[in-house]
Amino acid sequence: MSLKDQATRVAVLRVLRDAVDAEYEAARRTMLGGLRAARAELDLKSIRATLPDHTPIATITLIDPRPTVVIADEHAFLTWVAENHPSEVETLTRVRPCWQREFFTRLACLDPVTDPHTGEVIPGLAATPAPPPRSFSLRPVPGGPEKVTRAWRTGELDLRQLLSLDGGAT
Repeated sequence: MSLKDQATRVAVLRVLRDAVDAEYEAARRTMLGGLRAARAELDLKSIRATLPDHTPIATITLIDPRPTVVIADEHAFLTWVAENHPSEVETLTRVRPCWQREFFTRLACLDPVTDPHTGEVIPGLAATPAPPPRSFSLRPVPGGPEKVTRAWRTGELDLRQLLSLDGGAT
């Protein structure tokens, strides 16, 4: 292959890669919207991806964010930590960030937020609900990528239907 042919190949593959990337991102957004709707309507969290002959190739699953504990009233939380865990309060009158992160991991995300050891309500903290899922995982089944490649090579998958190159930049 000549250098000119290699340059053409690189340029064409770049255009195709960019088109595939754009289609993939659009498909991910559509998939996420569909999964969110299916979760709300059917309590569905995962779906199996299959080839046209129904051969499984992957499982797509919503990733559920976890609810988090946040400081709703910094002064009240600081006062509580100073009274109950004085060694964790720095002289600049703030809760040590590393202790706060570790402490928050032990708290149940219930409102009101309570100390897991004493059951005492911790002033200045509130639990926020988990946001809607922002992503999903795609896990190929064993042999799935090879099956996709085989289906593509045999013509069972038509990439022209999966990847619309119209409407792209000229």
